Amino acid sequence: MPEKQTKPTRLNILKTVFGSILLIAVVLGVGAAIGYKKYTMMTAPPPPNPEHPEVVGFDHPQPVSMRNSTTTVGTVLAPRSVQLRTEVVGAVSELAFAPGDKVAEGQLLLKLDTSVEEAQLAGAMAAMKIATSTLKRTQEAANLLAISELELEQASAVMKMAESDVLRLQATIKKKTLKAPFDARAGLFDIHLGQYLPEGTQITMLQGIDSFVHIDFMMPQQAADELHVGDEVRLAVEPQPFVAKIIAVDSQADRGTRNVMARARLDKPPASMQPNDSVRIELQFGSSVDAFTIPAAALRRSPMGAFVYVVEPDAENQTKLRVRVQSVVPSKTIGQRVAILSGLSANQTVVSDGSFKLREKLWVTEANSQSSAKAKETEPKETDASAQ
Repeated sequence: MPEKQTKPTRLNILKTVFGSILLIAVVLGVGAAIGYKKYTMMTAPPPPNPEHPEVVGFDHPQPVSMRNSTTTVGTVLAPRSVQLRTEVVGAVSELAFAPGDKVAEGQLLLKLDTSVEEAQLAGAMAAMKIATSTLKRTQEAANLLAISELELEQASAVMKMAESDVLRLQATIKKKTLKAPFDARAGLFDIHLGQYLPEGTQITMLQGIDSFVHIDFMMPQQAADELHVGDEVRLAVEPQPFVAKIIAVDSQADRGTRNVMARARLDKPPASMQPNDSVRIELQFGSSVDAFTIPAAALRRSPMGAFVYVVEPDAENQTKLRVRVQSVVPSKTIGQRVAILSGLSANQTVVSDGSFKLREKLWVTEANSQSSAKAKETEPKETDASAQ
């Protein structure tokens, strides 16, 4: 009887095997559930961070009336200038001015040696005196029919030849005597007494001293069609700009650039403006157009064109302000602001400071309003002294 109890039956074995399989299945199921839970936790997206507004500066477009404009570079010219050169050869016998001097009209500047010409002139004048006396006596004799008409013609010819010799020598002496043709300032030169100067030697440049200057500049084709003699142009000269008036326009455009040369007159130029200086010129042309100006920092550019961030209330929460990208057509810069020809209206608000960190539909708040709110929060509250 005891032996039968110790032997395992088939039913008990099956129960043991089934229990073991069930236990393993439960353990594997629990492990799989735990693994799946970990996997879903690892692969699940992180919870969204709370949205915070970007602190930026606001500005409102300012209306302005403006004309089309362009800039060019002009060259300052003296109204009168001359290159002083020698016409004949000779040695310098007199030098009456120094480099950089102011010279008056008719002032002697330089004289070449004229001793030979002056000696020849003295002889020519003596010969002319004799020829004049001879011609006078010959004419008296001819009136009395004492001589032939041929002798009178010969005496007249001798007189004219003597006179031409005098004029020729006087002209040579004048060519060797250089005088200032007008009030001017002399340039630099390196000429000395006794120096031999060939014909055509450059002495110096004389720039006229006047109360005005000329400015030559090239006008683009679209500006040349609108600007005419009498119109004004603006010169960007420190410390303040000047206004010049167009006095002449070239008769043809440049074949290569299609630009047209023009000349303007500037009265009472600043002392710092010298001939051959360059000056920036602003040309305004065409009829006036209405535009708006915004801070230059508010204008953004992309491959698609220029744009600004416009501030608008959120569609779902009117207390929130969000930005929207709006394309604009910019024009010239006026000081620290830029003109916008189209794309904005007067009742809109744009982001003027901090636009580089924005994107479409971003929540923003004005820097001034936020700083004032923080100041109110940190402001010390009044206490009741009687309560203490």
